[in-house]
Order: sequence, then C-alpha cells, then structure tokens
Amino acid sequence: MSKERTKTYVRDLDLTGVPVVPSEESFQSGEYTLAGFLFLPPGEGPFAGMVFNHGSGVDKGSTDLSKPSVAATLMSWGIVGFIPHRRGYGNSPGPGWRDEVTAEFGTEDYDTPLVARLDRESDDVVAALDYLQSRPEVDADRIGVMGSSFGGINTLLAASKTDRFRCAVEFAGAAMNWERTPRLREHMTAAALTLTQPIFFIQAENDFSTAPTVELAAVLEGTGKVVEARVFPGFGAGHWEGHLFERLGTMIWGPEVRRFLERWL
Repeated sequence: MSKERTKTYVRDLDLTGVPVVPSEESFQSGEYTLAGFLFLPPGEGPFAGMVFNHGSGVDKGSTDLSKPSVAATLMSWGIVGFIPHRRGYGNSPGPGWRDEVTAEFGTEDYDTPLVARLDRESDDVVAALDYLQSRPEVDADRIGVMGSSFGGINTLLAASKTDRFRCAVEFAGAAMNWERTPRLREHMTAAALTLTQPIFFIQAENDFSTAPTVELAAVLEGTGKVVEARVFPGFGAGHWEGHLFERLGTMIWGPEVRRFLERWL
C-alpha cells in the first residue's frame, strides 16, 4: 500500500497576470512522435507534475486542444500540467479510435477492439510520464495522473502499468460504456486490482452512469489499497454537462482533489 507523503509540494500560487498558455511539446511513444501541451506554474521549481488526459472528442484538426481550465487549477496549486495527445487525436499522428473500433456500439465486435485500443492509448500516457520525468522543472518522484471519460479509463490503465505515478484521479471513466461493454468493464476492474498507488474516483450524479465509480470503489474495498470515491451532486442541464464535470466544475471538485493531492502527491 502506498505511503503518505511526508512533504507536500501542493501550494498556493497567484496566477494574477500569468498567462495560462502552454508550450507544444513532442514525445515518443513506440513508433509515434506525439504532441502534448505543457503548462508551467510561475516561480521556481522543482514542482510536482500531473499528466492529465483528454477524452475521445479531441478529433484531428480540433481547436479544443489543452483543457486550460484544468491546467489553471493545477498551476494555482504549484503543479506542472502536461496533456498528451494520444495516438490519433488532435495534433498526434496515428489512426483515430473509430478507425480501429468500427462496429456498432454495444456489440462484442465493438467491445473487444475498444479494449485493445484503449490499452494501446494507455501506453502513450506512460510515455507522457517518461517525458514529464525528463523535465528539469519537475520532481520526477512526484507525478500523478488524472483524466475524464476516455481520459479517465486511460488514467486507470496507465496507473496500473507503473508505480511511478504517485496517485491517480479518475473522472467518469467509461461512464458512457460501462453497462454495454463487459470486456472493458472486466479490463478496468482487473487494472484497478493491480494498482499500487492511491486513486480517487469522481463523477457528477447526472453523468450518463455513475456505476463505474461506485462499482470500482466497491471492488477495491477491503483490499488494503488506498481508494476514495465521490459522486458529487448533479452538474448542469443533463447528462452531457454532468459528464464534463472535470472540465467545467473545477471550483466544485477542486477542494476535494487538492486535499487528496496534498496527502498523496
């Protein structure tokens, strides 16, 4: 079981007049040279770091690239944020996920390749960790991982692949898929059971389904692993806005996530 940190790097930084503008970086993941966006807090490091992961909607040619609202929250806590574009998304090369998962949603022919695709994407998240550990501004021993939707799934899978992530915050992973994709559900459950670091599952009550948060937390109960789970009250006018809680609701979830990171990052 992970040990609590004896010193926290989480702190208050004033972002008044500070541009929340990233630099576009490149990093290697297998055969692909991928793009990512790096947000540095003001002042002197070393800083803690966070790999934070986008969902499935960052299409090729998208202008929705870097999630600056989440980055600003991390920067205000003295945390470097790095959002990698996984293979086939945004500014990164490779086939899109729907190029590899072509079957109708909810079928076995959809479920099986989706698991394989997301598992490959999680390798890109581990490669993003390698990149962030190479940055001189970052304490290589204090890097966490977070993300929402497909980014939440990749957060869980990547954390299960390496103990170099100090902790994980998983928003809404598989909220749109959980009940219809048994293979993905099994894969995520198996990943959760191999975690070595603390994890915090978070959703809004009006997301498409809160079963992933409730059921994954229940699976880990009594295992000796450090797990927290919180279903926040509904957010916005329906399932879609509830599903975007991570991006749009930083002022709501921020205090709870900060408390978690102060303890475990």
